[in-house]
Amino acid sequence: MHTEKKRKKILGKRNVIIAGAICVVVAAFFYFGGNGDEKSAGIVVQRGNVVEEVSVTGKVVPSKNIDLAFEAGGRLSRVSATVGKKVVQGEILAQLENGDLLAQIAQAEATVKAQEARLQELKRGSRPEEVAVKETELKRARQDLENYYRAARDILNDSYAKSDDAVRAKLDEMFSDDDTPNPKLTFTTSNTQAGIDVVSMRYRAGSDLAAWREELRLIDESSSQVALSSALDSGKRHLSSIRDFLTRMLDAVDGATGITATTASTYKTSIYTARTNVNASFSTLSSQEQLIASQKITIERTENELALMRAGATSEQIAAQEAQIDQANANLLYYRTQYGKTLLRAPFSGTVTKTDKNAGDIVSMNVPIVSLIGSGNFEIEANIAESDIATVKVGNLGKATLDAYGKGVVFGVRVTQIDLSETVIEGIATYKTKLQFDEADERILPGLTADVDILTGEKKDVLFVPTRNIIIDDGTYFVKKINGEETEKIRVEIGLKGSDGRTEIVSGLSEGDVISEE
Repeated sequence: MHTEKKRKKILGKRNVIIAGAICVVVAAFFYFGGNGDEKSAGIVVQRGNVVEEVSVTGKVVPSKNIDLAFEAGGRLSRVSATVGKKVVQGEILAQLENGDLLAQIAQAEATVKAQEARLQELKRGSRPEEVAVKETELKRARQDLENYYRAARDILNDSYAKSDDAVRAKLDEMFSDDDTPNPKLTFTTSNTQAGIDVVSMRYRAGSDLAAWREELRLIDESSSQVALSSALDSGKRHLSSIRDFLTRMLDAVDGATGITATTASTYKTSIYTARTNVNASFSTLSSQEQLIASQKITIERTENELALMRAGATSEQIAAQEAQIDQANANLLYYRTQYGKTLLRAPFSGTVTKTDKNAGDIVSMNVPIVSLIGSGNFEIEANIAESDIATVKVGNLGKATLDAYGKGVVFGVRVTQIDLSETVIEGIATYKTKLQFDEADERILPGLTADVDILTGEKKDVLFVPTRNIIIDDGTYFVKKINGEETEKIRVEIGLKGSDGRTEIVSGLSEGDVISEE
């Protein structure tokens, strides 16, 4: 019983199919002219519009879609992005801890201002007040040098006095005939060579002191700085010679014989005291020389500064200062760039679709933490087969319908991008193409299926014939033109081939000509 029902059901379907086929044949017969007279009337060449379109199916996608990550790693101090939040271009979505960079930026900005102020100062030149201050500074420096030289006279006299005391007073008991050409030790010494040396050195010490006294007698308040400098050098030589004499005297006393230990100890104490005084004098003279030398350098520097102030800045100085400003600005730009890497900004206005981190989390560089889609404009992505891509150009207009709203709702679109590289789908080479909607519409949502007709060509008020009636023979186009009772095969030049079954005739036919349908 079930088998019989199934057989009847199959037969019923077959009858429906046969009936449908008969209807199609009858309709075709009447459409193309079911009688011989109408068929022989042929097709009249006329004017009209020829339209070429490429039809594709695609998907609605956001015009912009991006995953955002930091260029540098660190700890998140703030995350303001939340899923579904509408953001505007440039808005901060997340931020890393960056207090140290803010401090460095402030310091770099201050450096730039200081260098710019220095440049303005160079260009302006020195004010009279500044020149006067520098002149006073130079005058004071010269006076200080004069004071150092005056003090040198006193130091030299004091050094002579201490040296004279060291040789004549402190060593008086150790020599007889002190200031004669033949001084003698008042004790014998086991250090024979030291005994010989100190006798001759005592004579030279006396001569040095006499010569030194004569040199100092020539030094007074009117003496030049050159003479005073020479006296300082000479004084150091005299002190050095006397110090060597005192050191050698210790060697002689260490080997003294014929005197008591107490006497020997007294002699050593006197020598030590004398040598300490001489060493102190030598240090004082050396320090005074250093003060004078340092003050001369100060005067020279101040004189140069004053000369520059009076002459004004040179072009080289201005160029050098401008280079300093460039360097300071580059340093500031570097820190600002590093600071910018701690801020995650929206590159365009849109909606946040995903966030992965919270404040306090450690993030690594180039790891996405926020996803964003653009708002307002959507586009259609479609893959166009290689057989059609040659006719499609950026800027072509089209019409799109969305399956969600049916064929009655039409949206204007425009081709905005065609990939140069192919995408193979099921063995067929295709090229990804993007089309942007002409207007924002709240009904347009990402993910919707879209059917698009792209207008790739259009000719208005041109001659046309049905494409099916054109004969192609060895690359040449022909039609069969009816002349009375005869049919003639003539060559034609075609133009645009329409997707509506029409083909433009450029030459070979005239309006009103009749061609055969065969």
